[in-house]
Amino acid sequence: MTRPALPTPIQKVLGRLSLRLKLTLGYAVVFAVTVLLGGAGVYYAAERALTASLDATLRETASVAQASIDPHEDEEGDGTAPEPADFTSELKPSGDLRIELLSSSGRILARAGDVEEAASQPHPVTSGFVTQDGRRVLTLRVDDLYLRVSRPTDALSGFLETLARLLLVGSAFMIAVACGAGYWLAHRALKPVDAVARTAESIATRGDYAERVPQSPGTDEMARLTRTVNLMLDGLAGTIEREKDFARTAAHELRTPLTVLRGRLDLALERPREAAEYQKALTGMVGRVEALTALTEGLLALARTDAPAQLERVELAAIAAQVAEGCEDLARAAGQHIRLNLEPSWVQAEGEGVERAIRNLLENALKYGADDEVLVKVAAHELQVVSGGPGPDPAQWSRLLQPFERGAGVQGVSGSGLGLALVSALARRWEAQLVPLWDEASFSVRLVFPAGGAEASSPPADPLGHAPHLTLPRRTGS
Repeated sequence: MTRPALPTPIQKVLGRLSLRLKLTLGYAVVFAVTVLLGGAGVYYAAERALTASLDATLRETASVAQASIDPHEDEEGDGTAPEPADFTSELKPSGDLRIELLSSSGRILARAGDVEEAASQPHPVTSGFVTQDGRRVLTLRVDDLYLRVSRPTDALSGFLETLARLLLVGSAFMIAVACGAGYWLAHRALKPVDAVARTAESIATRGDYAERVPQSPGTDEMARLTRTVNLMLDGLAGTIEREKDFARTAAHELRTPLTVLRGRLDLALERPREAAEYQKALTGMVGRVEALTALTEGLLALARTDAPAQLERVELAAIAAQVAEGCEDLARAAGQHIRLNLEPSWVQAEGEGVERAIRNLLENALKYGADDEVLVKVAAHELQVVSGGPGPDPAQWSRLLQPFERGAGVQGVSGSGLGLALVSALARRWEAQLVPLWDEASFSVRLVFPAGGAEASSPPADPLGHAPHLTLPRRTGS
């Protein structure tokens, strides 16, 4: 068995924070990274732009200075060495510009412009732009000499330092404002969640299932959450009330046979009796015990209908024939017989549940039917039980599908009122329909299953494809 991984220190710290703080912290980290990257981009772009502007100024100055170089050539042609090259007097650079003319070895031959702090020692010569000693320097080769133009970077550095401070301060301020706004937004967004949590805690503490979560306006996620939670609470409250009613009614129904059984036991034990009297008393109790057992089994079967359905392929005709055979004694005792009209029909259901549903429908037809014949008919994904007589009052049908409910005028007939309720619950479990039909001289109940793949793959009834039409014979005598 794999042992769960231990939480890291960061996970432990985050686990102690509220969801609001976690959302705010995550938002702050993302926003801070975004702002810092944006600030770095602004700083880099400003540095590039200002450096490019300074370089353009140095190129223009170098172009003017190159045109102002005086080479001092040997005009008389007497073979004497020419004087070192210099700038013409018209070259007057402004401001802090410095222009220098260097030999190939780096020795300064001439200067112009800002020369107060100019160094006299040779400089290494490198063509192009460089930054050295706090100055931006452009070096160009002119014949066998080098022209160097430079300008201090103090203004550029000062501007960039000021920009960096402004970006840092502004970023810190925006991050702080974003954290506050993020926490406020998280608080507003999670208020419905708090309401749901408080309502659930109140229901768990007080057991008041009538309480509901305040509905959030709109159609966003929180509105759907509160609406779904309220719907769930409505269903939960209805289920709990039905369970309470069922428990109260079941306790009442169980109390009656138990009270009768206890009375007979007390009567039997009131005084010493002969063995024959004890046997007679115990024999009378057997019927009560059997009724109590049937009631208990019906309650258990009804309670099991709430479990997830385990559907399988079930053949209705075979189960109907088996149930009809088991009800022969009941039919004979009522002076009736069962006629079968069966066609092969495979449906998706539960074998034991189908057997119980058919038995309940058939027993009701035998108990309350006004004719001497009960018809059990099976067709394509459908079962029908037909009995003579008007049947129950149509206005009372929905009430008869509730546990322990029985029709008017049947108090003298044995039963617990669970038969139709169990059949109805099983039908819902299989997504089938329980349909009553009233005719002039008969009443029937149809159990209609949804058409599915089970019907298409069912085997034929016999090698010739004929469906059986059976009638269980009426028995006389014992």
